[in-house]
Amino acid sequence: MAARSFGLFSDEVFTSTDLNRRSAEVLNRASRSPVTIARNNERFALLRREQAASLVQGVAQLVEVVEVAQAALAMRKGLPVAPALAWIQSLDDDDRMSMLTEILAACVQASAEDRWGAVGDLLHEWQESASVAESGVLREAMESQADPQPLPEPSSVVGETGR
Repeated sequence: MAARSFGLFSDEVFTSTDLNRRSAEVLNRASRSPVTIARNNERFALLRREQAASLVQGVAQLVEVVEVAQAALAMRKGLPVAPALAWIQSLDDDDRMSMLTEILAACVQASAEDRWGAVGDLLHEWQESASVAESGVLREAMESQADPQPLPEPSSVVGETGR
């Protein structure tokens, strides 16, 4: 999502008159990299829809990442977190720091590869992990005594299913 990948502020500048008179040329240039359309004291960016969508998705993911990071750091200081981010409280301090490290690395990779959905997926995975930690299911499973069950003879299972 880096500005340089979109050519922002190093793009070609066209006037609104250029856009009216030479629209094909302006649009051809905009298909390769963003261009600026100048009208009076206003500047407009003209870029491919996919590029605009990527910028919007990247910003949305970064906002979510910042909110999660702020909540994790607030918890470290003993401050309250927003109810929507209360799930972070289910993680211990080491897990919260691991989460932040992973999420920030995912942001760097998403910026390079334009795969912002991967950041959202990772956030969701951490939220699910926090839900499991909060439910106590994993702790119970780890503390329960092993109950080994002998495996049946494969030929007896095959015979029971009618194969």
